[in-house]
Amino acid sequence: MQGYNEKEKIEEYSSKKINTKIRRLIKFYFMPGWRNPDFSAQEYQIEKIKSKRRLFRRLITPLTLLGFFLVLIVAFIAVYAPWLTELTLANVTPPLYPGEASFQQPSPEHPLGTTIFGWDILGRLIWGGRTTLQAAVFPVAISIGGGVILGTISAYFGGWVDSIMMRICDIFLSLPMLIIVIVIAPLIGKDLYNVLLIYGILFIPFNIRFMRSLVLQVKQNDYVRAAISSGADKFRVMFKHIFPNTISPIIISFFGAMGITVIGLAGLAFIGLGDPDVANWGADILYARGHFETPGASLWPGLFIGITAIGFILIGDGLRDALDPRLHI
Repeated sequence: MQGYNEKEKIEEYSSKKINTKIRRLIKFYFMPGWRNPDFSAQEYQIEKIKSKRRLFRRLITPLTLLGFFLVLIVAFIAVYAPWLTELTLANVTPPLYPGEASFQQPSPEHPLGTTIFGWDILGRLIWGGRTTLQAAVFPVAISIGGGVILGTISAYFGGWVDSIMMRICDIFLSLPMLIIVIVIAPLIGKDLYNVLLIYGILFIPFNIRFMRSLVLQVKQNDYVRAAISSGADKFRVMFKHIFPNTISPIIISFFGAMGITVIGLAGLAFIGLGDPDVANWGADILYARGHFETPGASLWPGLFIGITAIGFILIGDGLRDALDPRLHI
């Protein structure tokens, strides 16, 4: 009896499946625009896979891969600095001075030679990678993070909020920021994180304007208007519906800004505003200035500054090519 009931259920299920197929075929032929939900779901999954593959193919261009490779070299040096050299950070920074002759030529003890104070150039290069990555990430994260929050609020609320914020930005943008950093840095001390904090805060207005322009574009889309019309909370609309659709340009800007920041902070160290308690490639170029008998003392730090900056810029360009849909119309 039980087997008979199971047979009936199987037949009933088969007949329902056949009827469903027949109804879908009728809808397909006689209802223009009707789509089979099962086929639509499968098509959506296939398109997602194709989209990910297209994104991956756009990223693996020679210049983008070169950028990743250059940044990975510097990151590897920064992370594994204690393993790559027997010298500690204290051995290549004040107040410890080895007492050896300055600007020695390369030797087995010092493969790249020494600096003006007898510090090992290779040791300074290795520990300087950690300083450079901190100098690249910390101020850019502050400036872009502040710009994202304030720019989104300014563009979404508009009115007097937007007007006041833009006038403040206009004041900051009319000032020479690098000169202001040069003036403020000695007043707050040469501690690395103090300089990075000031650098990040002063460049927030640039990112406010950039983020505001992105939000004003996304704000006009139908899904944002629908969320507003349905009574969604303002902060939910801003950071749930608007912000995720501006993330691609922000990521691109982040890597491009890191490359520029590496050069800017190396320049500050070159004019004597760097933290003497850390190894800094810009300071190494300052120490080697005018000593042409040992070109490696300035060549190697300058080369690594260029490698790091170019690496970040190439990654930013590659991400722009991969993530910006306007380039693939």
